Amino acid sequence: MKSISYITLLAFSIFSASSFAASNDIAKQFKKLDRNKDGFLSRSETAIDPALWSRFSSYDSDKDGKLALNEYGLYASK
Repeated sequence: MKSISYITLLAFSIFSASSFAASNDIAKQFKKLDRNKDGFLSRSETAIDPALWSRFSSYDSDKDGKLALNEYGLYASK
């Protein structure tokens, strides 16, 4: 029974580590796109990624004309 618990714990640890790595990669991508370093992505800053640029308004959930990291994360995690 202990071996099953250890296997489960190991599986969760691996999943958590990979999730953290993915979110770290998303943050790095976001920083690269944020050319003016204001912490948001404007529509013009997303022009380098045609798929994101064309769907910009659908990811701008608060309709403020810019993407925060969490909004960009929805796009980048797909």
